[in-house]
This record gives sequence, C-alpha cells and structure tokens, in this order.
Amino acid sequence: MPDAIQVMDPHLAAKIAAGEVIERPASVVKELVENALDANARHIRVDIDGGGAERILVADDGHGIAAGEVELAFRRHATSKIRSEDDLNALHTLGFRGEALGSIAAVAEVTCTTRSVLDQVGTELRIEMGAFVESSVARQPGTTMVVEGLFARFPARRKFLRARSAEAAACLQVISPLALAYPEVQFSAFVEGREALLTPGDGNLRSALVAVLGADAADHLVDIPATALSGDHGEIVVSAGGVCADGSYSRMGRSGVTVLVNRRPVQNRTLSFAAVEAFGSLVPVGRQPVAVLDIRVPPDEVDFNVHPSKLEVKLLRERAVYAAIQRALRSALAVADWPVQPWSPDDDSSFDGAESLRELRVLGQAGKTYVIAEGEAGLYLVDQHAAHERVLLEDLRAALSGRCEQQLLLEPLVVDVPPAAVSLAEQAAGELAALGFAVEPFGPRSLMVRAVPGLLVDRQPQRILQETLVTLSTNTHGLVIEQHASWAERLATVVACKSAVRAGDVLAQPEMEALLRRLSEAALCRTCAHGRPTAILLSHAQLEKEFGRR
Repeated sequence: MPDAIQVMDPHLAAKIAAGEVIERPASVVKELVENALDANARHIRVDIDGGGAERILVADDGHGIAAGEVELAFRRHATSKIRSEDDLNALHTLGFRGEALGSIAAVAEVTCTTRSVLDQVGTELRIEMGAFVESSVARQPGTTMVVEGLFARFPARRKFLRARSAEAAACLQVISPLALAYPEVQFSAFVEGREALLTPGDGNLRSALVAVLGADAADHLVDIPATALSGDHGEIVVSAGGVCADGSYSRMGRSGVTVLVNRRPVQNRTLSFAAVEAFGSLVPVGRQPVAVLDIRVPPDEVDFNVHPSKLEVKLLRERAVYAAIQRALRSALAVADWPVQPWSPDDDSSFDGAESLRELRVLGQAGKTYVIAEGEAGLYLVDQHAAHERVLLEDLRAALSGRCEQQLLLEPLVVDVPPAAVSLAEQAAGELAALGFAVEPFGPRSLMVRAVPGLLVDRQPQRILQETLVTLSTNTHGLVIEQHASWAERLATVVACKSAVRAGDVLAQPEMEALLRRLSEAALCRTCAHGRPTAILLSHAQLEKEFGRR
C-alpha cells in the first residue's frame, strides 16, 4: 500500500469520500484486495471465516506502508492515490478512495501489520473501539490486514447479513474478477480454512480463467485477438481482447461475462449485451456465454464515479467500445475449434460437424421431425426445423451483406398486421429491403408487399412477413436491440425461424438429402438460430454400450 497523505481540500475530500459505505463482508474484501493490488503485490492471500463476519485476513507482499504513515492511512479523507483534483480524470489505481480503511475500522476491530520496503522493521497498528495502539514488529515487506467482529457493535446491521455460505460466496465473487484482471498476481483464497481459489499468477489470462472456472473449461477456451479502433485523428479510441469459451461451454446465470475496463472489473449492461449478442445462436437459449473482456480506453474517457462501489462505469464513446467487443469476439469464434462430444442418454451433446454431412446416408424420418442418417462416426439424428433454420439464417445474413436475390410480384400483396407492426415496418424499411422485401404502409393496419426474397418465394412469404413483424413488434427487448444497431440480425433470425420447415412436415428423400448438403455448407452448422443443436450423434461405441456389446 502506498504512503498516505492527508487531503486538506474539503471539496476534493468530499468527492473522494462520497457515498462510502461498508455494507457487507464482500465490501471489506474488495477494498483490501484492491489496496493490495495498488501496492504492486505479487501474492495475495485471503482468509474468510464465519462468512467474513467473524474474521477476514488479506495479506500481500507489496511495498507496504511507511511507519510514519500507518495511522494516517486510517484517518478520514486520507489517500495516497489522489494528489490533485486532476487525478480524478485520469485514474490508474483501484482503491483510490480515502474512506475505505477508516470506514472498515469504524465497524470492526482491525489489525494492520505492515513494513515498507524502506523501513528496517515493521509496524503493527491495532484499532479497537476507535483507539489506536501502535507497536514495532519484525516482518517482511508487505501488509497484512485482519478484520474481526464485523458489525459486532452494530446489531441492526449485522442481523441483515446472509448465511455464512452466502456471504463467503459473495466474497469469492469479488476476488475472482480481480484475479482475472491481474493474472500476473497469485491469488489464494481460503474459506473456513479450506482452499476455495488458487490462481497460478503466471501472467496468462487463460490459466487464471481455468483456475476460476475449473479444469473442465480448459479445452473450450479461445483467445480473443486484440482489436483496436482508431479515432478521426489517428488516436486509439478503444482496444478489446481477452479470453472466451466456445459455444459448447456456457453457464445458466449471467456471471459468465467479466468486463474489465482498464483492468478494473465493472458492470455495464451495454458491454455485457455486446458479448451476449456476439455469441448469438452459438449459445443455447436460456444459457449465457463465458468470456473475459479486457478493454482499454483513454483514462479521461471513462468515469468510475457513477456509484460508490465503483462497479458501474460510464464511457465517453460507448458505441466504439461496443463495436470493438463484437468485432473481437466474432473474430475469436470464427476460428474456434469445436471439440467432439459423444452423445449419452443423460447429456444430449450435439455433433461437432467434423464429419461432412453431405457424405451421410439418409435412412429416413422419425416422428416427422428428425432426419435419421448414418455415417462413419455413428448414427445422426438431425432436427429438420433447426437444420433448415440455420441454413436460411446463413442465406439471410448473406442477403444483409448485399448478396440478395429479390423476386418482384406481378400483383402486390396486402398483409393485415397490427398498427405497431406497421410502424415497425416503416422503421425497418432498410433492413427489410436488404433481405429482399419491398414493403410500404397501406393504411393504419395493412402493408403492401411488392417484392419478396427469392429464397422464400415458395414458402408463403406474406405469412412469414406477417408473423415476423408481429413477433418483433410485441418483443419487449426490441427497442434495446434497435438502439445497439443489432436488430437487423434479430430480423434475420425471426425470418429464418418462421420460414423453416416445421416439426410434423413430411420430407421426401431428396429433400432430406438436400437439407443435409446445405447444412454442411453453413458456417455454423452446429446450432440453429436460437442456439439449439441441429443434430446429435449416437456413436458406434455408445450404441454398443447400450446394447450390451461391450
């Protein structure tokens, strides 16, 4: 922890201390770990006992606190990281507030043992009931903070703490993103004496992420290439990189995406949405992707003072950051190698597309829903709707890129839709035209269709258009997607879904063969537009096991 100085300017002190509150054990852990990182620590140990309410220990091997500054570090409005008001616009540290240590000492018993690299002996400071007791001790350079009896003197606040396991989990959730932001630092966390987290500290973000997620994630990780966007004057506006998991590895909750802005873990709905949208249909519906986004922006273009916890952030050029994230993730996913996963009755894993689908021998159709085919790897069950949906989505994406085949109608068609759909069609006229639809309002509840996409001529295009606009106009997330310039992709997704063959449709042998041939040509044949698998593989080994042949 750097040497402390006293901030005398009341206006500056008010800015630094605004809203400082220690709400729960995780808040204490966050402050102490961030201070250890700012002290250039290479190893950080965190012990959590009693969910953090009984005892929290954070030890580091940083450059410590000077003997003459230890007591000052716990005084209100004291900071070693903000020396002028201009520093607030160019932050390079994490725990830059001057209220953190003082606030912790106000609600718990704190013992600080530290030694600066410039001192011969260390200093121990005990703070009990607001009283400071200082003594000299022998120790290596670094700092050890022990916080005991959190809120013991404040029963009205202590009773609102959750169960020990829940509070301990919240502490670990604070440590994990910091460990990903600083992979060169070795983190070790212990809960009730048991190791809960250990990162190698080798500077490799991938190995740090494996330590956080578990060894089963190692084979699914893909490096995100550094992607930089430049401004009008040649300066770098934003760069994005990091590590992500391919679509075969996902999570149920929303904790899979970690956003780091200038090495600070932050929460920003726009940036998280950029990652989710970049994965698109690669992740099954109801699950979330896994990614660590390392974003760098000029310090004067980011505001970390939106909220006292410093988790929320505002960006001056948010659209540029959004675009950089999407470009970087799509570049990473485009070259991802999907691992082969055998099918089992307990886990409907999808095939990886390694075996060319065009080489399969179609055996028939099951339940008017699944195409049965045979290949060298085993038996394939192909969801005809999901497969056709993926094929159509790739064709519609090509249309959005300017390769559209449009079929003009001899007589315009009039389609009845709700007023909201008419308004949506007017706003989306450009995207509809890119897909091949020539549409114009024809009264308050009708649309006139003069042309349709060539690939949908034989699939009731007026019905597809009607169902698509009604679906999008009643979607509560439509405005959010439109604001982020991604709603054309949603339009193509819905059109593909409404156009594809459905469960219950009978397919002839040539139609099934053509479907598999087209699916093999799709860039992402593994999943449909909604992330559901297009096919599953029953390997020969699995079949032999189920029939007792091995």
